Amino acid sequence: MNYRFVKLIYPVKSKDGNLTRISSLKVHLKNKSNSIYDTVDQFENEIGLKIKKTIVEVKKLVLLREIINLHNINGIKSMDQIRTMVKQIESGKEILSSRGLPNIKFVKTKYSEWVLFDGHHSLLSYMIAGRSYLHEIPHFIVENENGYVNDKEILIFFGIHSKILNDSDWRKYVINWQAPKEGQLCKREQKNMGELFNSISVF
Repeated sequence: MNYRFVKLIYPVKSKDGNLTRISSLKVHLKNKSNSIYDTVDQFENEIGLKIKKTIVEVKKLVLLREIINLHNINGIKSMDQIRTMVKQIESGKEILSSRGLPNIKFVKTKYSEWVLFDGHHSLLSYMIAGRSYLHEIPHFIVENENGYVNDKEILIFFGIHSKILNDSDWRKYVINWQAPKEGQLCKREQKNMGELFNSISVF
């Protein structure tokens, strides 16, 4: 594997609400050990380069509720942050970084599972504000040339705890970076974003 693709996707206002603007960049890996995080960093450093932008009609709808989370509800650190972001979305603004980039990032497995590896607070905020489908929110997608990432690559999301997981075991676990080191790797309680959303009782 010599490269990954990073796709930057924004919703486009349209009559049917099913158009997206996709910017795609082929990110050449500096070495074979480059992680998905390294790819995102390299993409953000190269975003000033000319990248292909296209308007695409969404054919296959992806429910936000079915996306796999990497945090249980006790790993969501700030309900106040979510409340603030919900107000921002309801006022007509998107949740973006200071550079105008989404902070919601996904990979897709070879089994067509969507995995959220960054932006849990933001995605929950969009769900609370009434968004239901992936194409309705700004987001990143990182993928290999075959259109997905393998289970071994996903282990990077568990940091130092990845060494005790087998490749496919990650589906049974989540990470809680708010906990002490020995308690960060947790058994999965909410199996997807829908269950995580249902666990929020403050709205």
